[in-house]
Amino acid sequence: MPARRGSCLAAGLLAASLAFAWQSATVRFNYAGHWTALFCTGAKAAVPPQLDSERIHAFSGSTGYDGQFYHYVAHDPLLQGNLSRYMDAPEWRYRRILVPALAFLLAGGQARFVDAAYYFVVLLCVFLGAYWLSRFAVLRNRSPWWGLVFLAVPAAVISLDRMTVDVALAAMAAGLLVYAESGPVWRVWTLLAAAALTRETGLLLVAGFCAHGVLHRKWVRSLIIAAAPLPAFGWYLYVQSRAIVEPDPTYIQHAGAHWPGEALWFAITHPASYPFAPPLLLILRLLDYAGLAGALLAVALALWIGLRRPASAVEIAAALYALMALVLGAATGWIEPYGYTRTLSPLVMILAARGLATGAWWLAAPLALMAARVLVQLGPQIAGILRGLSGTA
Repeated sequence: MPARRGSCLAAGLLAASLAFAWQSATVRFNYAGHWTALFCTGAKAAVPPQLDSERIHAFSGSTGYDGQFYHYVAHDPLLQGNLSRYMDAPEWRYRRILVPALAFLLAGGQARFVDAAYYFVVLLCVFLGAYWLSRFAVLRNRSPWWGLVFLAVPAAVISLDRMTVDVALAAMAAGLLVYAESGPVWRVWTLLAAAALTRETGLLLVAGFCAHGVLHRKWVRSLIIAAAPLPAFGWYLYVQSRAIVEPDPTYIQHAGAHWPGEALWFAITHPASYPFAPPLLLILRLLDYAGLAGALLAVALALWIGLRRPASAVEIAAALYALMALVLGAATGWIEPYGYTRTLSPLVMILAARGLATGAWWLAAPLALMAARVLVQLGPQIAGILRGLSGTA
């Protein structure tokens, strides 16, 4: 077993190394060496003057992406400054504190080290996700190198590309796959508490484990797990008392659907438009529908597996993610391939893990379909790297 654990560590290190190699290449050949480009800051959005010394790379004609806001949180995790003024929904961003706070702590509170620490934390999450997925594979008598599949999980790809926090939640879900059945309760509690501090959707993992405990009449374990979100709830109260700017009402208004599946149906019936010629446009549209088909299949499979008995704690949590996908979510989040794929990453990874354990490989189809659409977004970067390596840039 020690030898197998060493292979799991090797798989995690290889995944993190490949992730870092990709980031280094795209920063060098696509962003002229500007690492801050990974935060995807938009030129249309105001940049805090406190960070002028970083000379943040801004994308022209863009309002940016979520990573730019978590970057600001990492520089002011306790809301002692006024960086929340430069966020779209400060209370929401600050609730997702785990990754920014770890970056701040790792940097020793020194602003000049925060960015590098943030990159490291994201890579650490990749390592942990691949390591735990590898451990899960070994426990199911599979090769430890299956842990490298974590690199294909949309949350990991998108976080590496745009410094979002979703990779951390995916890593926690991978850890729960390992410890759900045989791990000590304190490890499960720690991962669930961390998940709740990463994103609000981490609470679905907590709910899944609590429901599993209640169904199996493990009352003490259920009570212990039910306390896992307490650190997150305490943090939410702190943020609510300190946030300077209220979340954008329009942003909140469009966060939910009027009827189950409305946002998904809108995405299906209103495909995204692209400024490309018909052949390429057709390919992109087909890939869009493939990604949405993967999401639909994931929702159906998760409900079918999670609502039957016996279902594991993570499978019940996956069913809750499926219900969330039907009830919540903005239409734009379903049209944009970096949207729904991030949110549903724990769900599709849990399904793929079940397929790995049981030999039902078709359960990995949702992950494959969604990952294919996400990877297409990296096409221009891949082309830039190839041009750079060939010397034709």
